Amino acid sequence: MPMDPHVFVHSSQPATDLLTGSSLILGLKAFSPDRWTNFVLVYSPLLKYWIRQKGVVPSAVDDVFQDSLQSICAAIGNFQRDATKGNFRGWLRTIVERRVVDHFRSMPMEIPTAPERMGSLPKPEQKTPEMIENEQQVIEDIRIRSMELVRQTTTEKTWKMFWLSTVEQVPTADIASQFGVSNAAVRVAKQRVLQRLRSLMMDDLDQDSDTTRNDAV
Repeated sequence: MPMDPHVFVHSSQPATDLLTGSSLILGLKAFSPDRWTNFVLVYSPLLKYWIRQKGVVPSAVDDVFQDSLQSICAAIGNFQRDATKGNFRGWLRTIVERRVVDHFRSMPMEIPTAPERMGSLPKPEQKTPEMIENEQQVIEDIRIRSMELVRQTTTEKTWKMFWLSTVEQVPTADIASQFGVSNAAVRVAKQRVLQRLRSLMMDDLDQDSDTTRNDAV
């Protein structure tokens, strides 16, 4: 029985069950150590990708990354989910961009710095097809990391019931018969895994917005 998270990520069926949730945000607002650790594990590649994309030299990427994490931790209580303002990734990107600006502002004057990097915020760049593809690959990594993290911390029985129901779309009654449980137990297993996935995959599986600018620091 295939259990590869890539299969789930590319399946169109589960997308409707994994629309944006807010439990990770709530956990971060309450400064849950577990939620924060999971956030860093899942989102680090995307944050670092944005930093490198803005021209930060490799030796300084980790410093800007740490500054970005500090700002995210301090500002998470200001984030309000609002469809008119954008999504969680857009909010994160705003913070990263501002820390990149701070980084270039702090550089010694004798080091040349492009004028556009010295503004209050970098102007939105025109994304080439290659840039779009590269960013989508990093976002795909977020989804796969989320799936793998949940799989590793879920009992094998619960994960298999979830997988059969959500990915392979086996009827609930058949799954219940296979595992010797009630139909309700199968549904509970599925919802338990979906809830954990929602807490990590903050934004809709198929959308990425760069428009969020609300209350980032």
